[in-house]
Amino acid sequence: MHRFLRWYNQNREIFFIGLAMIVFIFIIIQVLNAIVGRPNEETGYNTEGNSSTNSTTISEPSTSVITGETMSEEETTSITNTIKQFVEYCNNGEIENAYNMLTDECKTLIYPTIESFTQNYYQRIFYINRMYSLENWYDDGSLYTYYIKYTEDVLASGNLNSEDNKGDYITVVETENGYRLNISSYVGREMMNDKVNSDNIVITVNWLDMYMDYTIANLSVTNNRESDISLDTKDGNYTMYMYDTNNVKYNSFLHENSEEQLRVRNGLTNTINIKFNKMYNPERELRGVIFSNVVLNYEDYISGTSEKNSITIKLEF
Repeated sequence: MHRFLRWYNQNREIFFIGLAMIVFIFIIIQVLNAIVGRPNEETGYNTEGNSSTNSTTISEPSTSVITGETMSEEETTSITNTIKQFVEYCNNGEIENAYNMLTDECKTLIYPTIESFTQNYYQRIFYINRMYSLENWYDDGSLYTYYIKYTEDVLASGNLNSEDNKGDYITVVETENGYRLNISSYVGREMMNDKVNSDNIVITVNWLDMYMDYTIANLSVTNNRESDISLDTKDGNYTMYMYDTNNVKYNSFLHENSEEQLRVRNGLTNTINIKFNKMYNPERELRGVIFSNVVLNYEDYISGTSEKNSITIKLEF
């Protein structure tokens, strides 16, 4: 003890520097445990013997930040495990396995080939090892939508100040073959098959493809009249729109459709996709679509031989 005190009196500066370094290292370890270890404990994941698991983190995925509704622990675990598996496949370079987790609709609409998925999703996000966090947004029966934030794996890179973050909306879809994923802000497809028959014109809404920022309606229009018609001549505002239970209108983006797409020749059926500015929100239930500029004498109107003869068709869901 006497020797230690004598050494201490002679080397106080060295002693305190060493003590400070020990405290600093301890703090760093605790911070890393808080970043990585706690989410794993909360979700009950076993990380032993699996280095890629350390790259996935989840924070409070059971409660919606939008509605405040809470899912059961069992349901949350099943859903978040699906997202966890997808991220692990991507981190491990198992691109085909990750791609096969997507729904058929997501593949058809956004990533029709594994090459397109690789170039436009995998390579844009997983050029480094990723950790992630989740925010629960909506639970709509068989659709579970989360905001996912991809961050750099600080354990793999050692870069504690990284700002290389990516964000996306990811939806887990419950299918007959288990859980599948929709990514890149695509939420899912709602089958409709609602139709209306007016003035020998049959309009059917086959399905709605829902994205976080808009909705696309797939329509089939059958023209049983003796002349060509136009679903809309795009010469007015709010001539074609959806509306919900609160009578809120969601305008169409008809500028994205050509005049020929909107034209339906007599005796034929035309199938067309129309985009509407309806953001995804399952609490805003749609009630129908209004077509207020359906032109019955389209050929005569565009040739200038007669005034426009238009009608309004209302299709209710």
